[in-house]
Amino acid sequence: MNNLFLVNSFFIGQMILLGLFYNSILKVKIQKRFVKVSLILGLLVLITQFINAPQEFLKFNLFEITLTSLLIVVFALLHFYNMLTENKTYYYVNIGIILYLLSSTVLFIIGNLTSVLNNEVKYLSWQLNAFLNIIYYLFIFYEWKVSFSKKGLQT
Repeated sequence: MNNLFLVNSFFIGQMILLGLFYNSILKVKIQKRFVKVSLILGLLVLITQFINAPQEFLKFNLFEITLTSLLIVVFALLHFYNMLTENKTYYYVNIGIILYLLSSTVLFIIGNLTSVLNNEVKYLSWQLNAFLNIIYYLFIFYEWKVSFSKKGLQT
């Protein structure tokens, strides 16, 4: 069964939810406005693409993956910039988001190029993406352990 509809929905949902997350933790008003405007513009661009070419929603849409992932990376970089002068909230989650989204975006982009290669080479990029996903979740787990475990809640 073709699950690309779910993949495309996931990327859009990820952009919205992580955009709202960064909007909630950013303190500077212009940065919060930038996140909101970027989310709205990103959604409008994707809606326009899907209206003009509805078949793209049922394909492996590299434009959508790149747009949604890079917007989140920009939001994460804004948060890193703010952490230079403030306390380091969600530091490890931010590292995980940037590491995973940048590398997986590159892997997805070259994924179409490797589709003509033999299966071993083709699946190597997907295995690398799965490994990076595990690293991403380990960063999230470590952040939870450091910030929100019973020790962190008692202080």
